[in-house]
Amino acid sequence: MPSFTQAELNTEVTAIVSGSFTAANFLTVSNRAVRDVLSDIDLRSSIRSSALSPNLFDDVFQYTCPSDLKGNKVIDIKPQVRRESSDRWDLITAEEFDRMKQECRDPSLVAVSRDDLVNKLLLSRIIDDQETVIDVLDVVGDWEGYGEGENLTADVDDYVKGSGSINWDISATADKTTAGIYNDSLDTFDVSDYLTNGSIFVWAYISSVTDLTNFIIRIGSSSAVYYSITITTNNEGAAFYAGWNLLRFDFADASETGTVDDDGCDYVALYMTKGTDKTSETDYRFDNLVMKLGKHYSVVYYSRYFWQSNAAVYLEDATAITDILNCETDEYNLIIRKTAQYMEEFLRNPAEAAKHEAIYERKKVKYIFENPSQALLLSQEYYTL
Repeated sequence: MPSFTQAELNTEVTAIVSGSFTAANFLTVSNRAVRDVLSDIDLRSSIRSSALSPNLFDDVFQYTCPSDLKGNKVIDIKPQVRRESSDRWDLITAEEFDRMKQECRDPSLVAVSRDDLVNKLLLSRIIDDQETVIDVLDVVGDWEGYGEGENLTADVDDYVKGSGSINWDISATADKTTAGIYNDSLDTFDVSDYLTNGSIFVWAYISSVTDLTNFIIRIGSSSAVYYSITITTNNEGAAFYAGWNLLRFDFADASETGTVDDDGCDYVALYMTKGTDKTSETDYRFDNLVMKLGKHYSVVYYSRYFWQSNAAVYLEDATAITDILNCETDEYNLIIRKTAQYMEEFLRNPAEAAKHEAIYERKKVKYIFENPSQALLLSQEYYTL
């Protein structure tokens, strides 16, 4: 693909505007022009594809959103192999997704949610997903407190799946940095199929994130022989928050202590690392501990990062004259004209700015006609029949 540097764009614009300007002025104006062209048009050269992280799972709805996603301009969520002709997605609002995610999954649903300016990709699709339930965590059974975890009870009022969750408290003792639950006599389960690409999921209700460092799971054949996985964010890559969080522990990040009997596991410890001052807190919960494999999918979308550094890092704004626009000539010409328009406005030449704007608008109409947007159209249900 052709590439044009910020310095080359400066040269092109200098040749068609009626005044002089500094390099700093041009950097500011050209960045604004590129952002506005991208806002105006879904440029084909801004299409990106990235592997969905993690895999796509059945009954898991929140995923890490590409950091450079332009608005909600998702083009496709595609399987990396063996796609069927009927495979399609519907883009809906986050509110409608939350209502429909478990009831209507044909066609598959996609949405983008934004909480405190953090994007989350919401996906709902029926997946032929290999799953092993370690424990539904509806009753206490043989589960005991780990570290400063204590007062384990079955909670039939606040849970995510099944008929309950395990509720536990953090003790008043201030001499330990861990708190959670463990069980060393579970029904035997096999982790062999999950060690390469699998993940462990569990719902965790967090009463307070104060002095909470991470969550750790130990899973193995005894308290001395286990795999250990540590996480510092929840499943969608966001910081832990008060309330229900879906935790995901990837086996790819596991470290092994001893030699685990992979097909004879019966031990799990699930706990947080915390400050010693985090004491006397109640109503933490865990629910539905499962292992999943999922399927490999990729997210195809329009990016809002159109610049790239000479180190191949995508940027929303150029910062150096060596930064480049990875685009084709017709797209570059649109950017030249929009930058020239804004530069003439900066130089207080409204008539000249209007001429460049008119040329830009003609080129834009032609470009959109020849390159219609591939983004999924947002739909919203008007009335539920």
